[in-house]
Amino acid sequence: MFMTSYTAYIPPKDIFKNHEEEFRLVPDTKAKLALIFPPFWLAWQKLWLALLTYIVVMCAIILLAVSYPSIAISYLSILPGFYLLLEGYQLVRNNLEAQGWQYAGIVEGDNIEEAEIRFIINSGRLLAKPHYTRVPSNNSVISGNVLNQNNTSLFPE
Repeated sequence: MFMTSYTAYIPPKDIFKNHEEEFRLVPDTKAKLALIFPPFWLAWQKLWLALLTYIVVMCAIILLAVSYPSIAISYLSILPGFYLLLEGYQLVRNNLEAQGWQYAGIVEGDNIEEAEIRFIINSGRLLAKPHYTRVPSNNSVISGNVLNQNNTSLFPE
């Protein structure tokens, strides 16, 4: 139906750090799980400072609700989760930029897998070496007639 847009980030080019990811896509949507399970979502996203802030704010709200028992004060407990619903992925983007990740663009896709494929194709990044290193001789489309009149290699070995 509607395609989701994702913000793409590439890791810093630091020789001392080992990044297991070649890029990271952050969706431009609401963080629904952050509303339901805020501390777990923050830990999953590795937002440690935000998790600590969330714990401090929730402790303050709980102390306020115990000191002044009222229904209105108990509704304050949903505000941190509601904030994370709306701004959770912006916190992820800010955290990536603070760690040195560089903004690489915006890509759209029906799901994250499709967006990853589009980003790889558009940026020219290949994550794995292709299976074939020589042009198949039985393929008329990419046979020797098309590629330099001989069976040259498509991919460097």
